[in-house]
Amino acid sequence: MDLYQALANANNQSETIRSEAESFLTNASQQNFPLFIHSLTLELTNEERDPQIRQLAGIVLKNSIHSKNSERNEILIKQWASIEPNARNVIKNTLLQGLGSPKYEARHTVAIVISRIGLIEIPYAMWEELIPALFKNIESGSEGIKQSTLQTLGYICEEIDPNVMSKYSDNVLRVITDGIKDESQNVKLAGIQALCFALEFVKNNFDIKDQRDYIMKVIIDNSESQNPLIKKSAFENLVKIATIYYEYILDYMNPIFKATIDAIQNDKNEDVVLQAIEFWTSLAEEEATQIDEIDFNKLVIPKALQNLVPIMLETLTKQSENQDGSWGITPAGATCISTMSYLIGDRILEYILPFVINNINNSEWRLREASCTALGSILDGTKDFGNHLVQLVPILLQLIRDKNDMVKETASWTIGRVCDHQMNNVSDSLEIILSTLMEATADENIKVATHACWAIHNICQAFENGPVGRYPTLEPASQKIAQCLIVAIHRDDSEDDDHKLKTNAYEALNALISFSNARPELIIEILKLTIQDFEKSFGMEIVSADDREAQFNLQSLLCSTLQAIASTLKETIKPYAQQMLVLLFNVFKNQSIIIYEEALLAIGAIILALDADFEPYFSNFLPILVNFLKNVDFGSVTNIAIGIVGDLARAFGKKFSGVCGEIVPLIVNDLTNPKLSMNAKPSAISCLCDIAISVGADFIPFLPLVMPILNQASATEIDDEDFLNELRETIFQTYTGIIQGLKSDNQIEELNQYINPMLEFVVRINEDPERYDSVTSAALALLGDLAQAMGDSIRNLLNNKIVREFVNNGIQKGIPYADYADQSIFPKKH
Repeated sequence: MDLYQALANANNQSETIRSEAESFLTNASQQNFPLFIHSLTLELTNEERDPQIRQLAGIVLKNSIHSKNSERNEILIKQWASIEPNARNVIKNTLLQGLGSPKYEARHTVAIVISRIGLIEIPYAMWEELIPALFKNIESGSEGIKQSTLQTLGYICEEIDPNVMSKYSDNVLRVITDGIKDESQNVKLAGIQALCFALEFVKNNFDIKDQRDYIMKVIIDNSESQNPLIKKSAFENLVKIATIYYEYILDYMNPIFKATIDAIQNDKNEDVVLQAIEFWTSLAEEEATQIDEIDFNKLVIPKALQNLVPIMLETLTKQSENQDGSWGITPAGATCISTMSYLIGDRILEYILPFVINNINNSEWRLREASCTALGSILDGTKDFGNHLVQLVPILLQLIRDKNDMVKETASWTIGRVCDHQMNNVSDSLEIILSTLMEATADENIKVATHACWAIHNICQAFENGPVGRYPTLEPASQKIAQCLIVAIHRDDSEDDDHKLKTNAYEALNALISFSNARPELIIEILKLTIQDFEKSFGMEIVSADDREAQFNLQSLLCSTLQAIASTLKETIKPYAQQMLVLLFNVFKNQSIIIYEEALLAIGAIILALDADFEPYFSNFLPILVNFLKNVDFGSVTNIAIGIVGDLARAFGKKFSGVCGEIVPLIVNDLTNPKLSMNAKPSAISCLCDIAISVGADFIPFLPLVMPILNQASATEIDDEDFLNELRETIFQTYTGIIQGLKSDNQIEELNQYINPMLEFVVRINEDPERYDSVTSAALALLGDLAQAMGDSIRNLLNNKIVREFVNNGIQKGIPYADYADQSIFPKKH
């Protein structure tokens, strides 16, 4: 087999032939990488080869020098750089000639490959000839060369550090705008697309008014192009500018408003319309992020509301006849309205409510559906509906039974949004809302049933923080709600539409269990049914990947229900714990990280419910737990496992000592493993705190392992303030936990050699004026506990200016534990 044949076979339908081809390519790369890259280059630029083979050669070539995975990418860059310079030059020169290929697919692929090599070499001055060569192509090349060269330049500008190519910035802008003015539509399109890629690169040019005016004129002029691809790309430029150059956008709003509104109202090309709408959505999002920094009266969106909202409402009436949830003009318009609502709040009501009220009962289904969409889109950002929302809810409930499916679907979605964001405003209608929704869970339209289950979930969630209106709990209706949700779960079509009905029904059931104050007897009945369904799930017939996915999805949902039940019933689950845990342990025989997460969370809830009574099941669980602690590649699963270790230590107390020799080194290894998520580090340190408190003096053998890690972590510096303060607080708490554990067994002297790093940590955070009060509080608690545990021997060390000022500042600010630290360290004052 040669390279050409391998490339041809790589797309063969036969898995065997395809696998052999992939093995050939891998081996060829490993045996002689320079020859492999050169050969791929020749295949890509060979005009006599099949276009598909040439394109595949280019893709393999690109993937041989670049990866989205940063670690893999570093390896590939070094591999490319290891090729002898003359050999690299031959490859690069061959590729540059390939930009002139008469076949678009080939020259476009060449552009991608050249840009990847450029991004590797330009920062190190290894291909100084590239950018001037690209300029020359654009200035005097053929149509095809100009097109592919502009693409190359755009791809490079999109990712490269502008400082690396600052000497070229003026010429980059010049050749791109020259391309945009070219007579060829293909070159013009490549130019306007390249400009979009290069917008951040030309920041220095954009900051100069004359040059900015010129760039904006070029873009706005092309937003009126008769070529829909060019027009779309021009609007893509405006979308990007709205975000990265917001401070300049106001100067150009008149022509932008005219161009976007004209496109939204009159353009026949959906892609163009979508980008024109996206400009306003992006602008509203950007103003929402800057609202605390900019005078509200200077924002663009509030000024444009009167003219803009009616245009967006009009887009809601352009529904597709066969709405399948895919993106289009109507959902884009709804998203824009929602984003504006989030920005300006109740100000949008005067423009939306008249449309809704006037059209929600209209005989034309498009207007009824559009009214529901408009109302649903503003429920998150608004509050002051007066009586309008209360009056609209009964109409929405009627529309759930509408003869038009799209109206039914959107009405049920809107009611779900009402229940999510406005439940307290419509609480007097709770009974009729619930009644209609329970009926809708059996609707033959699966989307209506799915939305109904979601709405019920939102109602249950509303009771999490106490009564809703005049209803103290959902308990009186809980049995009927549970029954209709269980029926929905077992519908024959509940797996359709990507399992959304089954998922929403289970999530609603879990919310009912958690927040409705349902009787324990009802939850036990749900538990029994859940156990039955779980047992049946292991017997599902699996003949395809879809069958396996359905099983994984179902078992994941069942795990979440067991978690909700254990968290709610607590020790009441004890008679059923063995059945629950056998099922959950069996889940780990599957190969699905998503199920692992849900199963571990359920087991964690059972541990918290049973406390020390989990001991009989621990020996079967330990190998599962150890496996996840050993393999950080499991990601969030390992994070959950670390949290469970802390729960087990608190539950078992001294009895946890027996597994410390196996568990503690694994936790320390995880902490030092760069693959462990930074967000999991505080949890892992806190886990050591739980263990130390629980096992007392039995933690002494691990002090030489743990204390240096805490000392190392205490020296961490990172820009993320929230994370840094959480980490520091956790380290202080862990020091305190170790002290308390040793003190409880009268072994506090074992800590003597580790005192200095603790005090140095206190000094370090004292020098940080930006530290959070919670960190100060944890440090004060540590100082107080040290003084209480070690007595006068440590008090003499602590009686210094730094500690006195630190404690006194804490007292003045009312920081928790400041008085405790003062009384413990300086008892003679009191």
